[in-house]
Amino acid sequence: MRCYVDGISHSGEGVARIDGKAAFIPFAIPGETVDVEIVEQKKSFLRARLEQVVMVSPDRVEPPCPHYFKCGGCSYQHVSYERQLELKRKVVQDSLQRIGAIEVEVNPIPGMDNPWRYRNKVEWHVGREAGQLTMGYYMNDSRTLTGIDSCLLISQSMQDYSNYIKARLSELRIPEGCEVILRQSSANQEMMLIFVGTGSSEIDFAKMLNYQEAASIYSIDQGVPQLHYGDTNLPETIFDLEYQVSPLAFFQVNHQQTEKMMEIIKKFAQIGSADTVLDAFCGTGSIALALAGSAHRVVGVESFKAAIKDAKRNAFNNNITNCKFIKGACEDIISGLDEQFDVVILDPPRTGCKPALIEAIVQISPQRVVYVSCNPATLARDLKIFVQAGYQVQTVQPIDMFPQTGHVETVVLITRVEK
Repeated sequence: MRCYVDGISHSGEGVARIDGKAAFIPFAIPGETVDVEIVEQKKSFLRARLEQVVMVSPDRVEPPCPHYFKCGGCSYQHVSYERQLELKRKVVQDSLQRIGAIEVEVNPIPGMDNPWRYRNKVEWHVGREAGQLTMGYYMNDSRTLTGIDSCLLISQSMQDYSNYIKARLSELRIPEGCEVILRQSSANQEMMLIFVGTGSSEIDFAKMLNYQEAASIYSIDQGVPQLHYGDTNLPETIFDLEYQVSPLAFFQVNHQQTEKMMEIIKKFAQIGSADTVLDAFCGTGSIALALAGSAHRVVGVESFKAAIKDAKRNAFNNNITNCKFIKGACEDIISGLDEQFDVVILDPPRTGCKPALIEAIVQISPQRVVYVSCNPATLARDLKIFVQAGYQVQTVQPIDMFPQTGHVETVVLITRVEK
């Protein structure tokens, strides 16, 4: 079946109209005419497999990764980097208009000089491929594992360490179903190994050190973290601030673009020396501590206990005394705070904010809200609620935190409409 691709989905699939329904086509680019096979029919949409590109986009390039068309990690390697940035901007623009009914111009996306080997964290899965134990990623839209020996999104040293483990899964007693997480410090290039899954505490950790000494090795067996070797935390830096990151605490995976994002947050927040700032979903305190030098006081709220411990330690280590960190669900804690805030920072997970949290922030009535999102759909949904409550979307700035993938980070400035 032949069709014309005229759109792009949030995950990087080309979108065409077939028999009045949206058809999602992996590896197709808007502007191309393609032949496809329908592989799934739903009431309101179709999924199709690309068979042939009849009219080729000038933005189509040869993917450099040999695993690209099997692996589910990337979705844009067949698209030139300049066009990737344009398509991601379009995804944000379309989401705001379609879901949020918000008409605002989305700024162009600042890209990277080198959009490869930027990740400081990788999560591998251990399972069977053709009956053999292997380590890799799941294939696109499936739980079928494909072994990976070369990922162009991580550093060569991370890949070398990963390949050492992959070649010795049985020898190291790494159980099937285990998740292998490797984090690398942007500050000193040291690595932290984390094995997650039932039986992971029985791995032969001593043999890990035969190849390269990791800064630390953890297992998390049935939810219980255990340090088997090395340092408790991994050091990180953002500008001149130092951070200590525990095994499962969230920290941005792209150091270079994180610093760009921090600059945008500071610009949007316009913190003054008399301002009190609320940082919801503060994690290890990366944003809160970056803003503390300009503010009178910063309060961070986070539900993950280990991250709150990291945030307090990071404040102490950086000699920052005007920050307070509170553990608990943001919607519960913030609704009970007896304090006024001039600026609120929101950096929620992909699911966005619960209505109760937005209501609590509206009750606080801050002058400015800076919303950091990794999901354009939930961002648009939440912005619509803010607009209905008397706020206005001023500036929308996407950032390419995840080149070669369909993901996009967005920073939005929202201001209170004066009555």
